[in-house]
Amino acid sequence: MIRIVNGNGRSQHPQAIDEMFRLRKRVFHDFLKWDVKTEGDWEIDHYDKANPLYVMSYSPDTGKIRGSLRLLPTLGPNMLDDTFPILLGDNPEIRSASVWESSRFCIDPEISQDRASNQVTIAAAELMCGVGEMSLASGISHIVTVTDVFLERMFRRMGCPGERIADPHRVGSVHAVAIAWEVSRNLLETMKAVASIEGTVLDRPMSLETARAA
Repeated sequence: MIRIVNGNGRSQHPQAIDEMFRLRKRVFHDFLKWDVKTEGDWEIDHYDKANPLYVMSYSPDTGKIRGSLRLLPTLGPNMLDDTFPILLGDNPEIRSASVWESSRFCIDPEISQDRASNQVTIAAAELMCGVGEMSLASGISHIVTVTDVFLERMFRRMGCPGERIADPHRVGSVHAVAIAWEVSRNLLETMKAVASIEGTVLDRPMSLETARAA
């Protein structure tokens, strides 16, 4: 199940927000050893003050959070244009009302290390499908992200390869790359088929307008 929380409404969903920021710290700081800002048990940065939307995946069996990502409009502060413009290559900044950025994509390390199951694909696909469903309901044309080549391969296996905006670059300890996905019904259905997802993944019908007003 996918739940979407408006960044400005964080105080209305304290448990969900706490679980998400704790998960991000476990993934990016503790597990991947990235140079990220932490506050106690949270991984949080200045983009979290820009009223993002948080997309969170929950296990239907335990109700536990198993993955999350952050969505930001490219008309405002975003990581690709403002922190990693080198990944745009010779391309101009991406500033469009119809293009949103996905960042801080993460899956619970306990799931990601379980090689005997398909939980990584299911949780990751559910997050992407949640973004796809909401984007289709909102007239969003593209989703862009900064990721590493390892996750790029995972996206290919999920049926959503996307297109590289420019060549990868070494950023810290990873080879980072900017990817763009064109939002389409076909892409959404392909991801659902790969992960054997039936029906909607959202806990309730949602568009960007309703999500940001919540």
